[in-house]
Amino acid sequence: MPAAFTISWMPVLPVWLVAIFTVALLALLVHGSLLLAEKRLPRRWIVGLGALRVAIVAVFALCLLQPIVAFRRTVHEGPPVLVLFDTSKSMGLKDSAAPNGRLPEAMQWLGKSGLQDKLAGRPNVLWFAFDGHARAVTTADLPALTMSGTTTRYAESLADAWEHYRQQRSESAPLVPGGRVLLVSDGHDFGARAVTDVARELGLAVDTLAPAAATGGAAAAHVSIAQVQAPRSVSLGAESRFSVALRQEGLAGRALTLNLKDGEKLVATQPFTFAAGQTERFVTLSFQPAEVGLKEYAVEVAGAPTAPVGRKFSVQVLGARNEVLFLEDNWRWEFKFLRRIFEDDPGFTLTAFLSRGESAFVQLAEPDRRTKVTGFPQSRAELAGFDTLVLGGADPRRWPRGFANVLQQLVEEDGKSLIVIGGPNLAQMAAHPALAALLPVQLSPESAAPVPGPVAVRVTAEGLASPFFAAPGGAPEAYWAALAPVDQIYPPLRKKPAATALAEAAKLANPYGNLILMAEHTVGRGRVLFIATDTLWKWQMFAAATEGPTPFQVFWQQSLRALAPLRLSGGNVNLHLEPDRSRYEPGQTVVLRAEVRAASPLPKARVQARVTLPDGQQLPLDFAPNAAEPGTYTARFAPTAPGQHKVAASVAAEGKVVADTLIAFDVEASNAELDNPRINEAALRRIAHDTGGNYLNRADPATWRALANLEKVPVARVETVDPWNRFVLLILLAVLMGADWLVRLLRGFA
Repeated sequence: MPAAFTISWMPVLPVWLVAIFTVALLALLVHGSLLLAEKRLPRRWIVGLGALRVAIVAVFALCLLQPIVAFRRTVHEGPPVLVLFDTSKSMGLKDSAAPNGRLPEAMQWLGKSGLQDKLAGRPNVLWFAFDGHARAVTTADLPALTMSGTTTRYAESLADAWEHYRQQRSESAPLVPGGRVLLVSDGHDFGARAVTDVARELGLAVDTLAPAAATGGAAAAHVSIAQVQAPRSVSLGAESRFSVALRQEGLAGRALTLNLKDGEKLVATQPFTFAAGQTERFVTLSFQPAEVGLKEYAVEVAGAPTAPVGRKFSVQVLGARNEVLFLEDNWRWEFKFLRRIFEDDPGFTLTAFLSRGESAFVQLAEPDRRTKVTGFPQSRAELAGFDTLVLGGADPRRWPRGFANVLQQLVEEDGKSLIVIGGPNLAQMAAHPALAALLPVQLSPESAAPVPGPVAVRVTAEGLASPFFAAPGGAPEAYWAALAPVDQIYPPLRKKPAATALAEAAKLANPYGNLILMAEHTVGRGRVLFIATDTLWKWQMFAAATEGPTPFQVFWQQSLRALAPLRLSGGNVNLHLEPDRSRYEPGQTVVLRAEVRAASPLPKARVQARVTLPDGQQLPLDFAPNAAEPGTYTARFAPTAPGQHKVAASVAAEGKVVADTLIAFDVEASNAELDNPRINEAALRRIAHDTGGNYLNRADPATWRALANLEKVPVARVETVDPWNRFVLLILLAVLMGADWLVRLLRGFA
């Protein structure tokens, strides 16, 4: 018996027109019946023919109205079962319990237990392979599944599987409540959302099946490369440092080696050891590039029982040096030691001006410098060729008029770097608005008066995490723990809100906290470092005797590289191209920003580029101008494969290429799948418990009986009948009209 009955109409003509046709036909029927009566036909034949013709008119009217009949009925149907097989990389791991891999082992058990056959013989069972998302498969596809997924996301995959099931249903076949999920995985979930939340929202109970685990702990010993911190560009021949984050399990105390390779060539090594209880550490590799160009380096770990997947990263080795301008009013010891740092480092070229009183300066410059000035720089054009500006004990009152404002513009607009070394002239700097705005600290009148020492120095936690205080051996806290005290400190009042305090006085404080020794921040496009002492050279003279560089050398080399602008000075037209990130995963959108800077306006300038994929194929990139930022252009690109992606771009004006550049960005397949080879049985048990499912115990059939013997539940289904599309009305009309013709033919009626 139907629980509900409805009729809907889909007329081919307006209803009022159908009504007129029907009334007209009925009128003709009455007229025809009267004609038959005048011919004295038997009454019963007139009534019979009239009734037959009324039926013809009614069926014809129904043909024009095209009714659809819908009714509900209750049927018993089994709830859905969604079977999800994890095909991420971790399911391909092999050990004594799973010699062919974890997923094949779990599938083999499903076949032997008979559970797979029971599920395959039921209706409403859907099969899926998943990693970051789920995709429908058939039972015939299961043996050919490959474990190559770069990540595992349970919640997203379950939502995908349910959406596939939902799309298969309709109003006539509604979703069946009480569904279950069989999740075959090793318990490693990297999704942002909890799968239990999704299962509860959908009303699904999740049964979990883990691969067989190997006995013993030997297989758990591993080391993985979590992250590589490397600058986008380094200078030819300059000492460059790459920091590598490593994680381990079961390898504490074991001698390991971190290798840096340029292609197949080993260019640097660094031995290291994890201390007892240490699961993660940073190791720093030092390297001096010997070739100019776009390089793809790789880091690998040697000495582990199972070698982790190496990490590749791109670095641009520049032949151009970082041009440094040093302004100093006195021949202080700090300048003498710092000058040696610049001269010994091939990545930097020094030009220095030292005051000789009033407006007289003496110039000290390296012969191979690119930017040459005959006297103290007077304008922005003369300063534009320098990349890093260092202010020692300089007195702004001796500078040309407007010089401080030019410095501010170069830092904020052109992205130059600025280093300010404390001295007695800090009061004059604080009084100048353009300079005070650049500093990462707030100065006071007392800042020009040094606090005598010795002043013990302590590197802050933020400083230890920054590239300024990275350690050659990879343990910054221990390396910088025993710094020599400085002789004096020119104390700032406090740091500005967005600045980072890198080092402070260990025992001296003011109402705002420990006195700041170093602080840095970003101003516009540039960066500024403030050092509140001119006696850092103590770190050189009183450092422990070692064969390696002193803390003074390490700090300044790292600081100069950390502050080095990504955009070194060039010609009259410069094209700068930057991705919004340094690392990507396949499928993530890369946003490339191009900026054209020219000494004079470029008419009808346009940026064109091509990206070279890891397999050598090239694709054009479409750069669109940004209306809000003249001279800037944006392009978007979604890489699909891991590896180095090279982007060659050029800017053309009036049909001529006036500048070009080449950069690279790295697309990495996530290695998180292989960081921890253990099977997370606890996570699978928790998922099953929290959703009302079962953790399948292979030795206990009762744990998977509920999955194999799901009872059917009553479901209200909507049945529809469309007489027109099924030709019922057309056939009935033909039969009725044929019957009318046959009666008249056999009885001889006119």
